[in-house]
Amino acid sequence: MNPRPYILLVDDEVAIQRALGPLLRARGHDVRIAATGAEALRMFDEQPPDLVVLDLGLPDLDGTEVCRRIRATSKVPI
Repeated sequence: MNPRPYILLVDDEVAIQRALGPLLRARGHDVRIAATGAEALRMFDEQPPDLVVLDLGLPDLDGTEVCRRIRATSKVPI
């Protein structure tokens, strides 16, 4: 049996977290949520996801900077 695909959802808006998280889980994905760029990068390093859903407007780092840092070490779809 294959493990559930892991998605890292990066968004600081609670409404989006509450809408997308359960929706993706209901479709068989394992979803972890990060509210900041720093948290997303830490979570990415701890357990690389199969997909990153990334908000560009984060409170600490610009989403494009988070993307650039992920791209430095990974080809995961963003």
